Amino acid sequence: MQFHHYTTSAQHVHNNLKRNPGKTPSAKHVRNVMFQQITQQLKRDTPGNQLGAIQFDFENVWQQEQRPFYNVYPTIIPMLSKLDLDQVTGSHLIFPHGLNTLLVRFPVGHELDGEIRTLWCYKLDLLKDRKLLPGITVAVEHGELLNDIPVLVMRSMPLTEQSVKQSLDDLPVDPSAKRGKQLNPETVRKALSLVCTLLLLGEDNELLEPDILAKDQKKAAGGDLEALVERARAKGKRGWNVGKGIEVIPHYRRPHPALVWTGTGRAIPKIVMRKGTIVHKQTVGNVPTGYLGTGDLT
Repeated sequence: MQFHHYTTSAQHVHNNLKRNPGKTPSAKHVRNVMFQQITQQLKRDTPGNQLGAIQFDFENVWQQEQRPFYNVYPTIIPMLSKLDLDQVTGSHLIFPHGLNTLLVRFPVGHELDGEIRTLWCYKLDLLKDRKLLPGITVAVEHGELLNDIPVLVMRSMPLTEQSVKQSLDDLPVDPSAKRGKQLNPETVRKALSLVCTLLLLGEDNELLEPDILAKDQKKAAGGDLEALVERARAKGKRGWNVGKGIEVIPHYRRPHPALVWTGTGRAIPKIVMRKGTIVHKQTVGNVPTGYLGTGDLT
């Protein structure tokens, strides 16, 4: 299955320069020039410039972390995008594997709501009421281009005891959000819900499996998976598949995610998988997903 790729803004600029005659500057030189330009723009202190700086900062950190990604398979997409954002607080959202960045990739032909190709999230401190708070920025790529560079829809929120929904409702609207292609608010909500659900999965969830090199796929079943993962990392591939093992079987209710409360006083939310079961033919389309509600996936 083919998944969408995310191309950094610096790589877009570099690719455009390569089309022109003459010597092409290196990708590193392009990044340095862009950094200088963004630094100058930030001195003007306008919201649009700040969003561009966040994107550039994410891309640099993401590359330093070996461009980590989650490939989200089609069957699981509807289940992951139904989380009630009122039920979870920002403090519950924890980046896996010690990461600060994460790219989420959707399959070609199975984009989220038919529009969102990739999205990324970035652990970034936010300034609120003159205080720096731990926060997260989510950016959605939906195919819109400006000067051959993707236009992103961004949302930021502090990771506090406030509910995710309330934090998003309190977020001021950047003037740039009213320009260009407008995404349906429900599509944006689904994207944010999916990100929050992924961050609640943890690191050892059965929905996740490491994405190894294509030539090693046949060795994974009976081989040393840890060694295969390390080999992929050495080749610059650091990713995981989400929901790849969920099969679509007639008359069989697929395994589905559910939110459970764990720890002392049941105060820590965690996403777990409910096992699949045989069901009646007439009800196979109704997938009960606990906190996610009942979704008709047929």
